[in-house]
Amino acid sequence: MSQHPAHSQDHRHPGQPHPADVEKALDGVKYPTTREKLVEQARKNNANTDIIDLVDRLPDHNFDSPASVAKEIARIQ
Repeated sequence: MSQHPAHSQDHRHPGQPHPADVEKALDGVKYPTTREKLVEQARKNNANTDIIDLVDRLPDHNFDSPASVAKEIARIQ
């Protein structure tokens, strides 16, 4: 039995936030920024706790763009 095409492209593990949800949670962030400010913005945007926990696990350094955040999130997932 083959998988539905929409499901075959999603390589996240169960329980991992969707990248679009993370992007929405970080809406309004001014770059460059720190992990602390990313977590603060996710809370302001009422992100769910899975996303806040994920962002809080990012390395403690400056992020210069949404792409750098996405790259680190992909690395830790």
